[in-house]
Amino acid sequence: MQLITRSAWGARPPRYDLAYIARTDGVKVHYEGTYVPKSLGAASAHSTCAGRVRDIQAAHLANRAENYSDIAYSALVCPHGAVYEGRGLHRKVGANGNSALNASHYAVCAMLGASGLVAPTDAMLDGLVDAIGWLRTGGAAGLEVRGHRDGYATACPGEPLYAWVRAGAERPDGERPQGGTGTPVPSAGGVARYQVTINKLAYGYGAEGPHVTAVGQALVDGGFGKHYKVGPGPKWTDADTRNYSDFQLAMGYKGTAPHQDADGVPGPVSLQQLLGKLPGKTPAQTRTAPPFPGRSAFVLGRSNPAVTVLDGGLIGRGFTRHHDGDGYQAGPRFTEHTRKNVADFQRATPQLAGDADGYPGPLTWSLLLS
Repeated sequence: MQLITRSAWGARPPRYDLAYIARTDGVKVHYEGTYVPKSLGAASAHSTCAGRVRDIQAAHLANRAENYSDIAYSALVCPHGAVYEGRGLHRKVGANGNSALNASHYAVCAMLGASGLVAPTDAMLDGLVDAIGWLRTGGAAGLEVRGHRDGYATACPGEPLYAWVRAGAERPDGERPQGGTGTPVPSAGGVARYQVTINKLAYGYGAEGPHVTAVGQALVDGGFGKHYKVGPGPKWTDADTRNYSDFQLAMGYKGTAPHQDADGVPGPVSLQQLLGKLPGKTPAQTRTAPPFPGRSAFVLGRSNPAVTVLDGGLIGRGFTRHHDGDGYQAGPRFTEHTRKNVADFQRATPQLAGDADGYPGPLTWSLLLS
């Protein structure tokens, strides 16, 4: 999940305090309903999405007839799959039609229009499922997924998106939203109940297979098995998540709430550290690394075309957890985020783990890009 927080997209503060809600029956899906340019779906247009969310918030705050206190939605999802935090978790929305409807369901808005961009992209559908899972895991949303028009007279969320809701709100690969309200983790507010895929193997709540047992056994062997009652098994449970979170904390990761770095769901760096390898099938290597440009190409704060190539390798291999809040994107400037992502790759690569300073040398360059 690529979650863009309020501070990251530049949200203005609410006009007055938002009402707290402990739980909801589920989530209602919305669209903008106005004209949305088709060009917003282009990969190069992602940098404009945060500004569009700011514009939506500004329009809602200016609508004194509705008397919105803030942007009306719990979250918004752009065509590139990013989830923008709106009112967020445990906050009553203003988009569902009336006070009772606003209290019974969260509201997630797809950045689609009634004209122009009207059909959701695959990335957007992934982002919508991510948002629903986030609201279930962190906000105690129930299992209902409905359209805005369910219970209120409106065309929202448009025919293409409503058909998707009626068909089960699945990802393009057929996976339905994960998550639930579960047993709370102390001081965290909930157990992370979403999945990630690493080398075509699923990890996280509900994942199954011998690779899950292997993770559990490695946790026990490393002294991180206190939450098991009967030992690890082939199905990932909350006990696996809690134990994995303890392991991540021991690695120095911070934040045990769902979708934070130590929430108990593996990433490639921590999984490599735990198992000494990354199980599963890796994509066939069809590339040869270009010539190493020299260490002078990688100076903090300076730009060089080689950094864009380096970023492409990091993004392709999934080492992107450090960013400025708008997701990690390729560019020519070597930033501290770049250095930290390179260091993650180095720590996850046995040949490089002993000197994971984040500055690419010839071997880092070759292993990352080939």
